[in-house]
Amino acid sequence: MEDGERAGLAAALRARLAAAGLEVPADDAGRMERDLGLHLERLAALAAAADLGPADPPLTSLPPLPSGQGWTAPAGVPASRPAAASAGADPGRVRPDAAEAPAAALEEPARPREPGPPAGEPGGLVEAARLIREGTASSAELVEAALARIEALDGRLGAFVTLLADQARSEAAARDLQRRRGDALGPLHGVPVAVKDLVDVAGAVTGAGSPKLAGNLATRDAEVVARLRAAGAVVVGKTRTHEFAYGVLTPGTANPWDLARIAGGSSGGSAAAVAAALVAAAVGTDTAGSVRIPAACCGVVGFKPSLGRVPVAGVWPLSWSCDHVGAIAGDVAGATLLFAVMAGDPAPAGPAPPSGAGGPRIGRLAAEGLGAVDPAVTAVIDALCERLEAAGARIDEVSLPLRAARAAVAAMVLPEAAAAHAGLLAETGEDGYGARVLAALRLGQSALAGEYLAGLRYRGRFAALVEGLLAEREALLLPTLPCVAPETGRRTVSVAGVTGGVQEALTALPGPFNCSGSPVVSLPVGLVPATLGLPVGASLVGRVGGDHELLRLAAWVEGVAPRIGRPSVPA
Repeated sequence: MEDGERAGLAAALRARLAAAGLEVPADDAGRMERDLGLHLERLAALAAAADLGPADPPLTSLPPLPSGQGWTAPAGVPASRPAAASAGADPGRVRPDAAEAPAAALEEPARPREPGPPAGEPGGLVEAARLIREGTASSAELVEAALARIEALDGRLGAFVTLLADQARSEAAARDLQRRRGDALGPLHGVPVAVKDLVDVAGAVTGAGSPKLAGNLATRDAEVVARLRAAGAVVVGKTRTHEFAYGVLTPGTANPWDLARIAGGSSGGSAAAVAAALVAAAVGTDTAGSVRIPAACCGVVGFKPSLGRVPVAGVWPLSWSCDHVGAIAGDVAGATLLFAVMAGDPAPAGPAPPSGAGGPRIGRLAAEGLGAVDPAVTAVIDALCERLEAAGARIDEVSLPLRAARAAVAAMVLPEAAAAHAGLLAETGEDGYGARVLAALRLGQSALAGEYLAGLRYRGRFAALVEGLLAEREALLLPTLPCVAPETGRRTVSVAGVTGGVQEALTALPGPFNCSGSPVVSLPVGLVPATLGLPVGASLVGRVGGDHELLRLAAWVEGVAPRIGRPSVPA
């Protein structure tokens, strides 16, 4: 877009807000106008691309998901934990040492790496659960190891905002006692995990990355946390998030691969914690890529399930139409296990994708549909496709209107975010909101019904397009991000000669699939450039409801892709 066009959008934005009795915040007004003017640009793109007619009614929900058997809590393990069970536990120690992160950059441009374990090997979620189940390790040992590593490294990473050390130690002792008594063990019995600070954990503050909620002490677990506890998991702490999940930076959290770069967001704390092996797995949320963006930035696996597959009760909302609760782990096996517990849907037995001539068929999204992608990232995806084809995959090029779908997400998210915050705004006023979030809420308040309905209506068309491509394919393939993790403090990023805002660039490829509600898994498939050693993620998009089938394919792709190892984080 030319400068004159952007100036026109900025003027239109000011007029739009003024008509609603609002104004652009004075703090860095030029940047706010540019960023929020992009929303009007997206609406124009949606109107041009959609050409919606009477046959395009609003899609308020996706097709029903396949019903699963569900996972039943074993005897002796409660299905949920009432608030009273945590009443005597520490309410959580807020980490002031991490609050001011960013940490200093590593001095050596070639980043040292530790060997990364294959799926199920030591260091992974599946292996940790096996060690406890077989009695090789105790829950107390694994929890103490996690707390010690957090204490040693998190002052530089800033992944955690709250530690639940006393509560975790108490729960670990109880898990070990259960095992010694021979009680039935859940699939995550005694394993330490972390939870994004958008999700309620009884007895701890849910701050959602904002001083607005500094006193928001949760009285009960969110449904996903209750399911984790019922499966035996031990929550060791809450991870940092971008303010109210509206952003891709996660301020205060550094990338373990390069402490001078962002971890991504808004689930940046969860991804950084897993990448640095502070925990084997963590819970994240995803509204326009907030699980997959940090997973790609930090070189770990991020899984956004089908919309509605994992309950969002007890999770602070950004957009009811687009919010997903997802899994972040060091490998696909760990993400699969965490998802199965959170969804209450154990992975069914099934064969791996066949190799040879009958291998999986994968549609690679073509360059013209992707927009600007760094050539070095494209080269990594090219190399991955060559490996997949050599292993028997059949890959063809496909296209999707990603730009229009991303615009539809924006059309839904902003008014829904404004509605979600209406009560908090009325009760507490605007003080405490960051300028960017407050500006987004103001724009959402001024949204027109026709704009919001355009998003809902286009959603049905885009979902049908995605499912149509998947009718004859097992998955769609694209880079998770068009570039590697940007440097901390950057407001813009240049990708293949195109300069735009960091949030605009990083949500361009993952965001559209919150419009379709498709399950998407991002996994690390290479490093670029070699002198920097920064990870590149590839995304696999599956059929709505086909979560386990997609994860089986992702495990096969993981076995074919080169291993990138782990970042070496200095203490």
